[in-house]
Amino acid sequence: MEKHFTLPLLLILSIFSSCQNEEDTLPPFPSTVLGTWEMVGFNDYLKLDYVTSFQFDADGTYTYSSTLREKDSDLDLGFNFLETGTFRAGSEKNLIRLARTDFLHKPYGAEKQFYAKEELDKGFVEPNSEYPLRFEIRDNGNTFFIPGGIVGGDVLVPDKFFERRK
Repeated sequence: MEKHFTLPLLLILSIFSSCQNEEDTLPPFPSTVLGTWEMVGFNDYLKLDYVTSFQFDADGTYTYSSTLREKDSDLDLGFNFLETGTFRAGSEKNLIRLARTDFLHKPYGAEKQFYAKEELDKGFVEPNSEYPLRFEIRDNGNTFFIPGGIVGGDVLVPDKFFERRK
C-alpha cells in the first residue's frame, strides 16, 4: 500500500518542482547600467542645452527625463517631461524591462520652454505594464547605447548615445 501511495506522490512533486516562474529564471539586472546617463545637445534657437537622461538606481528604480540647461552647465532649469518607474532584467542579455509608475509632461499649449516638476501635468500610465528597452554598454562602460530602428512600420527612430555622468 505504501508503494502505491509513494509513486504518485513523487510524480506530483516532480511536476510541481519543474514548473518555475519566468521571474525565478531571470538574471539580476546588469549592474553596468546603474548610474546616471545623459545625452546633451544644443538648441540654437533657445541658446540652451537640452538634456535627456536616464538614472538607474540599485534599488531597481529609474528616472527618465528631459531638461534644459544653460550651455555647458550642470544646473537644470526645468523639465519637458519626467518619467519614473521600476526596472528589472529581461529574458535576454542587454534587455531590461521598464514599468512606468509616473509620467509628468509639459502642459498642452505650453507657454514656457521648461517647467518645475510641480508645474508638470500628470500623464496616463498603463497599470501593470512593462516595456522592453534594448541597450548596449560601450566605450569601456562610458556609453549607454539604445539602438534605433523602424517603429510601427513607418517611423524611423535614431540611435541614442548616452554618456555616463561622472
